[in-house]
Amino acid sequence: MKAAVLEHYGDPSEFKIKEVDAPTIEDGQILIRNRASSVNPVDVLVRQGKMRLVSGLFGEQIIGCDFAGTVVESRSSRFKAGDEVFGCKSPMAGHTYAELVAVDADVAALKPETISFTEAASLPTTALTAWQGLLKEGELKSGDQVLINGCTGGVGVAAVQIAKSLGATVTGTCQGDHAETARELGCDQVINYETEPIPKDNRYALIFDAAGKLTFSDVEDSLTPDGLLVTTKPDATDFASAVSSLIDLAKPRMKLVIVSANAPDLMHVKDLVESGKLRPLIAQTFPLEQVGPAHQMLETDDFVGKITLEIT
Repeated sequence: MKAAVLEHYGDPSEFKIKEVDAPTIEDGQILIRNRASSVNPVDVLVRQGKMRLVSGLFGEQIIGCDFAGTVVESRSSRFKAGDEVFGCKSPMAGHTYAELVAVDADVAALKPETISFTEAASLPTTALTAWQGLLKEGELKSGDQVLINGCTGGVGVAAVQIAKSLGATVTGTCQGDHAETARELGCDQVINYETEPIPKDNRYALIFDAAGKLTFSDVEDSLTPDGLLVTTKPDATDFASAVSSLIDLAKPRMKLVIVSANAPDLMHVKDLVESGKLRPLIAQTFPLEQVGPAHQMLETDDFVGKITLEIT
């Protein structure tokens, strides 16, 4: 099968398109003819070698989290050959930048019928992060005021739409030239983070930091007395900021969402898509052979939505 193989940790030029052995499956797994994947920030960290203690110290690797395609072999009662599915694997397990992907059946769900494979592959990691961050960690309820920091990034795009579907009033922060997109997604108010601070007189039941840039002290005055800050990742650029992030996460009103791939939550995402409450937003699609430029684009951080890979 064809795959984008990471020969060494480093820059995007380390990817090479190669023919490799097809994976085999065990009981409880399915083998998928993968039609699309996407590029997530965690994929960049894996590629750079910043997670090598868990992703592997040496050797060639196939990375990637998201998949969407057709089941070609099943050893699970949940799926049969011919089913169209989508989902995501752990970034440490990877192997979705490839034509064939073996996955546990409980990290997949039937693909939404209303969207393409490429659109479906843009959703799992980001939409699950948003769903779990807003509901399971953030305890968001109808009528709540929520601030979504980084509302036009991959996770933010999903978070705005999911929050609106739950009946929340949404304020989003983004670059000034992305403000119109934020409004189209459903933001009731948009803040240009480059020129505007979070208003001190606003109080939010939940601040969801989809960009992973905020500290608790940044937003404490903008939370209701029992409001929560939920972050996708603590921002740590050096030792001092890493220590500060750990101190923040020890506080009961700040939580870290770590995405968990599971079929029930994927089914919620599927239902939202098919009901028209969640639509994918793709910045650009690259063929698998251009996975390097796709990673380069992600690192520019000057786009809205997701970057996807088409596998033909």
